[in-house]
Amino acid sequence: WHPWHPWHPPFEPLAGPLGSGLGTPWKRSFAQAVYRQQLLDGNEEILTQEEKEEKDKIIKELTRKLSGPLADEDGNVPTGEDRPIAIEVDGPSHFYANSKQYTAYTKLKHRLLTRMGYKVLHVPYFEWRQLRSAKDREEYMRSKLKEEPSEWLDPEDEKYYNQGPEGPEEEEFSVKPDPPKPTESWPSTPPTPPPPSAVPQAPRSPPGPPGSRSPQAPQQAPQQ
Repeated sequence: WHPWHPWHPPFEPLAGPLGSGLGTPWKRSFAQAVYRQQLLDGNEEILTQEEKEEKDKIIKELTRKLSGPLADEDGNVPTGEDRPIAIEVDGPSHFYANSKQYTAYTKLKHRLLTRMGYKVLHVPYFEWRQLRSAKDREEYMRSKLKEEPSEWLDPEDEKYYNQGPEGPEEEEFSVKPDPPKPTESWPSTPPTPPPPSAVPQAPRSPPGPPGSRSPQAPQQAPQQ
């Protein structure tokens, strides 16, 4: 026990609206703090009837807005033959360079529009360029309107998300960072000095008699 941290007895779960039966402002604020702590620690939310109605209203409004303009008040989107048709003309920017593979952005857009209740049809530019006459283009569009596309633009994506990787070569992996390299530290013992150089030294001349000077090399005259 510490004088700056007084002990409080445990409180039972609060019932009814906050502040009922609590006279002083200190008691009301303390009860609200305990109530918030119960919301964080409990497995289930402890909400009053008014709070539950407000929560359901917010969830319903968010569901309706996030479901798109075709959704009803309950967030349900049209399905089957009731879906409106959206035709996406796929130019070169919808594919990766030098390929016929859709980009991730195009596939995500297709999936979102499908989830919003649209029947999304795609007209790739390389297929449209092969149509020479107006009759060929009309037949091409008539056949497109009969298609029933799913939310997956790429069948491989649907297979991967629904079934997962099949073989060990397709297992998911995570790129782990390389372990940190050990930092260089000073050695505990000083390094051994290298051996002396084996270059032979010139012999020294014997010392002369006292008072004599050692011969010096002749100096060159400065150049003018």
